Amino acid sequence: MTWMLDYCLRLSRLARGLMSACLLGLSSLITLLSPGSAVAADLCNQTSFVIELATGWPVDGGVALEGWTRIRPGECANVATEVDLDGDTQIFYYAKTSSAYLGGVREWRGGIPLCVDESDFELVANTRCDALGLASRDFIMREGDDRERTTLVEPTDFGSRADEAGLQRLLQSAGYRISSIDGYDGSQTRRAVAAFLEDAELATRPSDARLIDALESRALARNASSGLTVCNESGYDISAAYGHLVDDIWESRGWWRMHTGECARILGTRLETASQFFYAERIINESRQTITGGEQSFCYAPSRFLAEGRTNCSDRGYETASFRRIPEPVDGGVRVTLTGDDFGGTGQ
Repeated sequence: MTWMLDYCLRLSRLARGLMSACLLGLSSLITLLSPGSAVAADLCNQTSFVIELATGWPVDGGVALEGWTRIRPGECANVATEVDLDGDTQIFYYAKTSSAYLGGVREWRGGIPLCVDESDFELVANTRCDALGLASRDFIMREGDDRERTTLVEPTDFGSRADEAGLQRLLQSAGYRISSIDGYDGSQTRRAVAAFLEDAELATRPSDARLIDALESRALARNASSGLTVCNESGYDISAAYGHLVDDIWESRGWWRMHTGECARILGTRLETASQFFYAERIINESRQTITGGEQSFCYAPSRFLAEGRTNCSDRGYETASFRRIPEPVDGGVRVTLTGDDFGGTGQ
């Protein structure tokens, strides 16, 4: 989520070469492949995450939207089946990771705001999401031949190893020892799988798909309430960051941008004490309002950042802001809702 460093958008057209362009996201890339002719739009997942996908396309009266399509690592899905690829109708995509993972939800997003629901949905909507009781997400737009295939990837190009990398990441999120997500079936991965099968009382190893599903369920149960979730009820967009102690080093990280009415789990680690801090800025036109009530100084940067240490910020090219302490965690997690009062008033 909006767990985020910048994603990058890599557009690959097999007949015409390769080009790359930056896009928002968290430590991930999106590769867009246009092979030959196709009878349906494909979304392929070559990341190490289980992906939940929302899709849209223009229709009379607004945009037809549907979600969520669940796609395991290494799998593809036919989507937007009502769109005639011989025509010129655009297809819009927004993707996020399952909430099973430690570290927060990752997103693949663009610059087209459209409506989504929290649970599975099919609807026709315009951009007035609040009036419909829906959330807004920023979709990627695909046009022309680029609609035929869209492939989500990460900076580590797992390719055909995505399913094994996905297994490793879920084992790690479910609490089993995995030191590296590399997509190779090594002895540590096999030991972790054996330990999970014993814990789950499974006599034999199921298929990879069933194993992914079982591990996701285990990780969801373990991590659903973990971490720091920030909700925006301030009336404007906000950007959020957090600061916490990693081993013996203070670390701050940002930003997660949320439209009003949205929530983001910005820290997925299980929290035992209120020793973490958060910071937010409310964005009103061209100005920013900082959160009030901060009590500890951390380094930050206007663009996406990861800063180690809390001292000598300016000497290291950072600015300094006062972060607010989180409330006491409950069941390993904290949920903070920010309103206009948290920024010194309504801002109207």
